[in-house]
Amino acid sequence: MKIIGLNILLALFCLACQHSACVINGTGMLSEQEGKQLYLQVLDNETMKPRILDSALVCGGKFRMELSSVLPQTAMLSIMENGKPAWGAQFILEDGQIHIALQADNTVTIAGTPNNDLLQQHLTRWYVPMNKMQANNRQMGLLRGDTEQERAALDSLDKQNRAYLREMRLLSLEFVKENVNNPAGQSLLMEIMGLPDRLLVDVVERANAETLRLPLMQQIVERVNIFKAAAIGQPFPDFTGEDLQGKQIRLSDCVKGKEYVLLDFWASWCKPCCEEMPSLKKLYRDYRAKGLEIVGISIDEDKKAWQQKVGDLGMNWIQLRDASREAVKKYVIGPIPHTVLIDPSGKIIAKDLRGQELENKIIECLK
Repeated sequence: MKIIGLNILLALFCLACQHSACVINGTGMLSEQEGKQLYLQVLDNETMKPRILDSALVCGGKFRMELSSVLPQTAMLSIMENGKPAWGAQFILEDGQIHIALQADNTVTIAGTPNNDLLQQHLTRWYVPMNKMQANNRQMGLLRGDTEQERAALDSLDKQNRAYLREMRLLSLEFVKENVNNPAGQSLLMEIMGLPDRLLVDVVERANAETLRLPLMQQIVERVNIFKAAAIGQPFPDFTGEDLQGKQIRLSDCVKGKEYVLLDFWASWCKPCCEEMPSLKKLYRDYRAKGLEIVGISIDEDKKAWQQKVGDLGMNWIQLRDASREAVKKYVIGPIPHTVLIDPSGKIIAKDLRGQELENKIIECLK
């Protein structure tokens, strides 16, 4: 009987362990979070929407959640107010004892399991520029911009913040590249989505077959493939645009029989674009007879504004409007103005050249 009783106790103990394979302990919660419900959410791979797995009450600045065995995945703890997150912390949900602590500076430390320990190493570095940016934001909140001195200070702080944001994204990029095939690196895929496509190529090339099947990674792969298709050395991607008379024209028809073709992506509302037009007019005047053609590709939504600006600026080269955004997608256009130079074989030989640098390249090509 004693042996049977011992076996039952062991079985119950094992069952209890099985049902709490993942334990999340939180500390340091703020007084305003006391008594509020904390939700554990993961991203549903099918719908790509958050799905609630569990919840706990914040009590005495602490909370605790116990789950049965889970596969490692990105998770979010959040407190909701009026249907919106009022506080949140991202971590890796996996088996083991996970410790999440809110620090005095409102940063979060995560520890206790392999992937969370690895993620915390990144966060420690990432918090440095983030804290500087938050300090700038507090300072900006005190400035009204009523004086020239305050406006200059706001501009300076804003410029610093853009640099800090880029530093944060690049830190995340390097971490993802080194850890793209483990949950810690994969948890930051959403964060690097805001980086230029050219910086994401290395991430895709390091990913294994299993990682490439992740929904977020598939989005990155699609962007990288489009980027590669419009890279220097590749044939120019064709598209259909609207000319000034409203006729649908293919770029390939504009390029046919031409020596060198310069694509100029612009818009009537883009001041830097319009400031470039005198230089383009000079290029067209000086090198048209030697084999240069220019195709202006406007991303204007307002057709009349586009037509008006073409006339006002005297842009006497081929004009197309990319109303469907087909060209923007195929050429991976970000900031404008943006130029693409195509050689007689139809290959892209240069991108994003302007001013004297662009003219030097054209002179070199037309020798």
